[in-house]
Amino acid sequence: MFLRRELEWVKRGPKARRTKAKSRLDNYHEVASQNDYEIELDVELIIPPAERLGKKVLEFKDVGIKLGDRLLFKNFNFIFEPGKKIGVVGQNGVGKTTLLKMILGVIPPTFGKMEIGETTQFNYVDQARILLCDEDTVIKAIGEGIETVKFGKQQLSIWTYLRRFLFSDDRINTLVGRLSGGEKSRLTLAKILCNGGNFLMLDEPTNDLDLPTLRILEEALLAFDGCVVVVSHDRYFLNRICDGILALEGNEEIYYSEGGYDFYIEKKKIREKHNRDIIPKSENEDSRIKSRQKKLSYKDAMELEQIEDKIMQAESEVEEIEKIYSSPDFFEKYSYQTNELNIRLDTAKEKVKKLYERWDELENLKNSLS
Repeated sequence: MFLRRELEWVKRGPKARRTKAKSRLDNYHEVASQNDYEIELDVELIIPPAERLGKKVLEFKDVGIKLGDRLLFKNFNFIFEPGKKIGVVGQNGVGKTTLLKMILGVIPPTFGKMEIGETTQFNYVDQARILLCDEDTVIKAIGEGIETVKFGKQQLSIWTYLRRFLFSDDRINTLVGRLSGGEKSRLTLAKILCNGGNFLMLDEPTNDLDLPTLRILEEALLAFDGCVVVVSHDRYFLNRICDGILALEGNEEIYYSEGGYDFYIEKKKIREKHNRDIIPKSENEDSRIKSRQKKLSYKDAMELEQIEDKIMQAESEVEEIEKIYSSPDFFEKYSYQTNELNIRLDTAKEKVKKLYERWDELENLKNSLS
């Protein structure tokens, strides 16, 4: 199933960041070239079936949030419909996570009001996820002393539930500290999702997930009958999962667009062109003159030119460490280095994240000056 889905992605040739697309393409060819890869389980569903939502799920009425002297957004009106899957996008710091926390009731709206349906049950998967104890086995970490998980109206054994997340029988009894980075992310996701709920909120859920787990999560969300709100920078993930986009563009407003992320970008370009066309001619000319007077500094231009290679190097370092974790002789050769490898892996992933953020920053600066 994994290879079949990735082959479909390869043939479709999605428009995405070049390094991420290259990394994913390399991963596909590597797995496809192996004759003894593990057969992927036919996972039907990893998210507990949602309890039926009522007619009213969640409604915003002229909602706004102000943090200190900074107004994030205002006059936001929106009705969440049952089964709707909404992506939340925007640059870092514009209020995406704050919006999720407002929905949860952690941060009250500064203006307006929020009405929650009687049958709405939230489940929040945040960026920090939850801590796992390295000394616990996988089955203990997820079960915490219980033998079954409530899965809709039925009970699943912990063992069966974990197999849905691609944990083989021998890995289910493995210590958490000996898991690979991808396995730990998979276990954390399993631990959170077993809490159920009919309104899932996920903050950057694709971070640190390996490709098989990412595909499983996508299929589970597509099959989920409840509402989903997901904050993500993963364009492909948003296009595949979402039927609507809420965009925080840093101008104190939230825009809504039906469809996936690419359709939102198309509509945004049309909207921006319309706004430019209605600017008075003299004002438009002044802005053109000012833009011609500005350009990316030599230092920033050189950094932008070199940053793609730096990202590829950083991603390669992550892949090399994760290969060590997944090697058959890991326990014999590297078990005494587990703490050191964990630190190296976390540091490498943080470096990749910061490089992507810096790339976004430089690209936006370049576009604003061009």
